[in-house]
Amino acid sequence: MKRFWLFVNWKKEHAAETAAFVREWMLRHGAESVVITDELDPERIRESADCLITLGGDGTIIRASRRIAGSGIPIAGVNLGNLGYLTAVSSKAEIPELLDALLCDQYRIENRMMLKGMLGEGEGCLNQVEKPHLALNEIVLHRHTDAAAVEFRVLVNGAFLNEYKSDGIIISTPTGSTAYNLSAGGPIVDPSAKMKILTPICPHALNRSSIVLKAEDRLDILIPPGNDGEISVSFDGAVNLHVGPGGCVRITETECTTPLVLLPGGTFLTQLRNKMTTL
Repeated sequence: MKRFWLFVNWKKEHAAETAAFVREWMLRHGAESVVITDELDPERIRESADCLITLGGDGTIIRASRRIAGSGIPIAGVNLGNLGYLTAVSSKAEIPELLDALLCDQYRIENRMMLKGMLGEGEGCLNQVEKPHLALNEIVLHRHTDAAAVEFRVLVNGAFLNEYKSDGIIISTPTGSTAYNLSAGGPIVDPSAKMKILTPICPHALNRSSIVLKAEDRLDILIPPGNDGEISVSFDGAVNLHVGPGGCVRITETECTTPLVLLPGGTFLTQLRNKMTTL
């Protein structure tokens, strides 16, 4: 790799000086170009970069992944926060090791699955009412107000699975299993796996278990007409839409993946152990 874009979360402490350090170091060690940008266009980055380096945390990677989805450009994350499950390195001292690995092509790529959500009306989501949106971590349906618990009717590939009365439902990827899914009591999954994890939020029933489904399964989550008020639908916490009674959200695996750069020798189990000991 010789051409790089830097995508920076400027709200992070030391973000500006870290971006300057990365750019200067890479140009001094043989990079052809290092562009610091706030605008991520899939076509432009495909034409002018070999890799996108994010400076921030998991949220910065997630924002970048959604913006350049389909470009095929790998993302190398530098963590400037506290916890970073997605970043390749987590301290300033480790940055030169990452940059050298990128310039010398001594890294590995892990492709993470993404979800696509589409809002519709009626059983089967036959009438699409909103363009599809992507998510790397999760798609969440939850109460829009402090009203009573919501009833959700879940179908898998057109077959009825279950009805939940809860505060919401999380549909997570393996990458997102350590995020909201984990907070709601869902399982931790190796992020290189391909599956969907359905986890109810505060269900009003004895059965609180998550359900793990195949990546290719199609999920339709219906809001029966008897519910009051609107339901919020969020995609990685960034895009928030609303669906009313009689509405439906269809969730499928998308063809786009997020290619993450990992350093040689790093494993999910090692990272998980290190992160858990810091909590």
